[in-house]
Amino acid sequence: MANKQPKKQVAGATIQQKINVPSPVRSKTLPQSAKLALLLGILSLLLYANTLKNGFVLDDFHVIIENTIVTKGVSAIPEILATPYRRGYLITGSDLYRPLSLVMFATEYQLFGKSPAPYHSINILLFAGCVILLFFFLDDLFEHKKTEVAFIASLLFALHPIHTEVVANIKSRDELLCFFFAFLSLNVFCKYVKTGKISQLLAGCLCFFLSLLAKETVITFLAIIPFVFFFYKNNSKPASAYITAGIVLVAVLFLAVRFSVLNHYDANQPDSIKFIDNALVKPGLSAESRIATAILMMGYYLRLLLIPYPLICDYSFASIPFTHFSDPLVIASLAAYAILVVSMIKLFLRDKRDPFAFSILFFLATASLFTNVFFLLGATMGERFMFFPSVGFCLAVALLVDKLISKNDATAPLLKNNKVMAPLIVLSVGYAVVTFGRNSEWSDNYTLYSSDVKKVPDNCKLNYNLSVDLHNIAKEEKDPAKQRKAIDEAIVSLRRALAVYPDFDDAEANLAFSYFFIQQFDSSELHDKRALQINPGNDYAINDLAGAYFFRKNYPGALSLYERSISVNPGYVNSYANAGICNLYMNKYDSAVYYCNRAIAADQGFNSSYEILAATYHAMNKPDSARKYELIAQKNNPGFKL
Repeated sequence: MANKQPKKQVAGATIQQKINVPSPVRSKTLPQSAKLALLLGILSLLLYANTLKNGFVLDDFHVIIENTIVTKGVSAIPEILATPYRRGYLITGSDLYRPLSLVMFATEYQLFGKSPAPYHSINILLFAGCVILLFFFLDDLFEHKKTEVAFIASLLFALHPIHTEVVANIKSRDELLCFFFAFLSLNVFCKYVKTGKISQLLAGCLCFFLSLLAKETVITFLAIIPFVFFFYKNNSKPASAYITAGIVLVAVLFLAVRFSVLNHYDANQPDSIKFIDNALVKPGLSAESRIATAILMMGYYLRLLLIPYPLICDYSFASIPFTHFSDPLVIASLAAYAILVVSMIKLFLRDKRDPFAFSILFFLATASLFTNVFFLLGATMGERFMFFPSVGFCLAVALLVDKLISKNDATAPLLKNNKVMAPLIVLSVGYAVVTFGRNSEWSDNYTLYSSDVKKVPDNCKLNYNLSVDLHNIAKEEKDPAKQRKAIDEAIVSLRRALAVYPDFDDAEANLAFSYFFIQQFDSSELHDKRALQINPGNDYAINDLAGAYFFRKNYPGALSLYERSISVNPGYVNSYANAGICNLYMNKYDSAVYYCNRAIAADQGFNSSYEILAATYHAMNKPDSARKYELIAQKNNPGFKL
């Protein structure tokens, strides 16, 4: 037997170690998950690219263009953080605290002013970020073993037409930010569970806090996040406990700040919901009918997720009729939700990590705030309310596809299976076509209202909103024939609204304004008085009636009504200015000055106050004071001259 020869040493290393073995070549291509995420982001951007040509719509005016705080720009950020959500547009005893989107709007207003395209572009980018974060979370949730399922779910979420309201309506930035930071927190917490780094725990808590600052409805994640980390990502019980404790502390901090801000402005009172916004507050409506109708609405949400057409911007009275538990649709809706609850419980008891159980839980938990069953909302229904819950729906569809295909071949990649790709492509194209078309309907108020009222002609509020926009068109139009056409269309819309809801005082007041505009003063006075019979505190009717009196040179009668308007709504600057001009025409100059100064105190940017003051001081033969206010008025309105 030969003796074993020792290996020859060369400079402390064996010859074998010195042989040049080629190092493994590192692939420069992106991993599959990164490629899929990039694809999702690009598709999201392309899908909503046509919103870049849209203008400001619906509440965009309230939160940006007509918001006296936001339009101050970045200097208003401290004020935004310390004031209620609607404060820059409306003073109300029941307000919200959602400063994050307003901070962004103030910054954008500083940079871009009233150009809508940059605001829309940021919405699109945020939505793409939401889709990517959703994909990364779902991929991580399933330990990267169901990447294709995560992709299909995220693709359906990206393309689903029900999300057009959130992305196309700039105001819904609050929803986008809420979702973005909520899922960013989930992704960061997933990393923390793996690494145990305290910095990641703190970063996740910060993201959750930002999500709450965007919109308080993410409070439902107090149930979802512990569920994820105690049952799905349960590698470390202490880490899961720290995450749960962290988000609870953050939620308590947010609620404390929210209460402090709202309480300081006396804006923490119970919400006073109008019938026109949510018909379920109808006096005399039985509890049985209210709950049955709310359950019917819950069924409508399921239908919209399954068949997202038609889509409308408002679901108030009478788009959804009052009903009872004997209604087959109510029974079907109740049965569907009962099946979901029972299935979730059975699946969870069988396997606490069952993905279908998670998808159902996510849908039910995030939708629970918008059912109108447990408490009444300021709106009957809203497509935006399904932004979070649709994640559960899209995930369930993707899981169902995976389950059906894996029965035949558990090893076949989903995205290379014709049985998956063919229907997925058809569905994706269908979703994209509907979404792209719906984006165009969000181009401006007139297009949106006129499109939607054709789908639901009995919707009282939509007809009313259309009339308001027609009035704005008439005010801006120079051609008398086109003005009259717009007013005639507004009258038709208002009569349709009143046919649906005869006690709609705002519609009566707007009808009065329509007749005032075309100088049919008897009809205008008739409808204003009808509005005030329904609601003696209707500020619009009071001012319109005062305007009719003023036009007829009944200045004392007009002044009395403007003073009544001030007592009803002390924040309405027009009433002060109009009271000032009534006193001017009655030669009560000191009173005219008094009311104009009150108008300036209410809103320094309201130019009519300076114009009336200039005219008043001119009438008082005080040329220096008259010239002072004339110059201020001319700065804002170069065409003004005494």
